[in-house]
Amino acid sequence: MRARADLHTHSSASDGTDSPVELVSKADSMRLGGIALTDHDSLDGIQEFLGADASDELNRVSGLEISTEFDGVEAHILGYFVPDDFKPLNDRLEYLRAARFDRLPKIIRKLNELGIEATLDELNEFLEGVASPGRPHVAQLLVKKKVVETTHEAFEKYLASGKPAFVKKERMQSIEAIKLLRAARAVPVLAHPLTVKQQDLRKFIEVLLGEGLMGIEVNYDYSFMGMHRNSDEVRELIRGLDVVRTGGSDYHGAIHFTELGSVTVPVEVIDTLNRLRSDL
Repeated sequence: MRARADLHTHSSASDGTDSPVELVSKADSMRLGGIALTDHDSLDGIQEFLGADASDELNRVSGLEISTEFDGVEAHILGYFVPDDFKPLNDRLEYLRAARFDRLPKIIRKLNELGIEATLDELNEFLEGVASPGRPHVAQLLVKKKVVETTHEAFEKYLASGKPAFVKKERMQSIEAIKLLRAARAVPVLAHPLTVKQQDLRKFIEVLLGEGLMGIEVNYDYSFMGMHRNSDEVRELIRGLDVVRTGGSDYHGAIHFTELGSVTVPVEVIDTLNRLRSDL
């Protein structure tokens, strides 16, 4: 039995570089026991992901990562076993995706004001087949134009929050996202909790649990963000809470600094998620 599962990955349907088929093929060749596709605000890659040829030993989970906020603070909510035909959720995701496209010319305008020659036409070269674009696509353009050497440098100099070309993203409210996922009979989980800039993170988690949150992403590598924090802090933070503990690499392919399967959880976590889903 394949023992490990990577439950946080992205494909070219949002801001990853691997197609859903390529993602499945890589996971299978690495002999992972499970993988979840959790694209940003999009379920467009799910059918391709679930339909890709792979060994029966590879368990696949249809997932999603929703950009949300709580009291003005960003927090991402993962959903597991998300159906792609639940209209109330799809309508809200469509709104978020439209807002993502509307954000791009504002970023380009800010780059132009900084003296960087970049156009929407040039950016569109990176958006073919992309349902949910984001700043990583702009970062790729800046690398191609030799404004920066890496996508990480693009974020550090221009695109990260507080940097001169940053434009705030439209987000769903965290509690709305949790309730929509549960209404769709999907399991809501708080992603990379140590990135959430709430003063009392334990209290924040307890509030979300009271609203229907069912899990916490515990296993996660924060080092690529320049954060010297680790999963032990999360385990201590949620000590005594009745939640499913998930984890994954946050793999985006060639434009990111994590590798597929570099962070995993026991494959049995998928069974736990499925049981929780069945009880909804």
